[in-house]
Order: sequence, then C-alpha cells, then structure tokens
Amino acid sequence: MHASRGEDPDVLVTSAGERIAVGDRVATRRNDSELGVANRERWTVVAARPDSVEVFGDAGRRVLPATYARRHLELAFATTAYGAQGSTVPTSHVLVGEHSGAASTYVGMTRGRERNVAHLVAETEDDARRQWVEVFGRDRADLGPTHAARRAAEDIDRYGPTAPRRAALRPPAPVARRPEELRYPQAQPAQGSGVGR
Repeated sequence: MHASRGEDPDVLVTSAGERIAVGDRVATRRNDSELGVANRERWTVVAARPDSVEVFGDAGRRVLPATYARRHLELAFATTAYGAQGSTVPTSHVLVGEHSGAASTYVGMTRGRERNVAHLVAETEDDARRQWVEVFGRDRADLGPTHAARRAAEDIDRYGPTAPRRAALRPPAPVARRPEELRYPQAQPAQGSGVGR
C-alpha cells in the first residue's frame, strides 16, 4: 500500500481494484494459519497503514500484511448464498430472481437474527407471490434418486450428443411434480454457488 500523489494513505486498493478503508466490512479469501485467518471469514477494518491492514472480527484482532490484503481481502457487504452459509447477521437481504433456487433462497432467508427480507421485481403482488412460490419449486435436492435419474435422462435427451439441434433453443419443459411436492416444499442448504462467487 503506497501513497502516491493524490491517494489516501488510509485506503488500500486491492488487486481487484476495490478500495478498502477503516470501517469497511471485509472478508479474507485465503486460509493462512500464520495470520490466523480463514477463507470467507468476515472482519471490520479498524486501521489501514502503508504496510498493513488491521481487522477485527469474531476471531479477534488481526494485522494483515499489505501483500496479503491486496491479494486476498475483499469487501464483504454482500455475498453469495454459498458464502453466507454458517453466518448470522442482524438483518439479511436476499435478491431473488429467475435463477434463484429453493436451496440458496432458504440459506439467505435464514441468516438474519432480527429480520430476513427478500427483494424481487414484480408488477403486482400476485406476480410477486407467484415468483416466490416458483423459487421453492426449483432445484429441489430432496426429491430422491428416482427424480434425479429422470431429470438426468431428460437432460441427456435435451442436451446430449444425439439431441436435436433445435432443442437447445427451446426452454426446458417443466418437471411434473406430485401434488404433495407442491404443497410441502422442503428446501435444503445450498450445495453450489449462488449469485457471484
């Protein structure tokens, strides 16, 4: 962290171009036992100097050398559902869209101690309600091996080497669900990544 003409000496610019300063919420993105930090651990910046950044979090206070901070520190005001697993915050805000699945939405909507808020774009309340119900019908991991085998066979037929060329242009057909699956959705924690990293 070098302060040249016109730069703030209390701001670290990461290799990704993020400006990190005192008061920012950040996450360490690489395990380092010597520094006592873990990947996705969250911190608050309490001091920034030319040679280091001092952070405070659940694990206590740490001093990170500027070389580590530039490469492996990132702003953490928002995260993916994958990154949010195991976190607890006062209020959680979840962005819900056409690619949001039941598992990742469940994770995001269970992180807040006091409030959990879902944000989605809809023209009417009925549209918002419809979208919300659809989210919990997507990517369900609890439908069992028969369902998974049926989906895999459909995907091979649709996208495999012998699939008709036009099939890739059509939207996938909706998967038939039993009535009890629609009434009692059971979301599982996210296994893959959500939005972002």
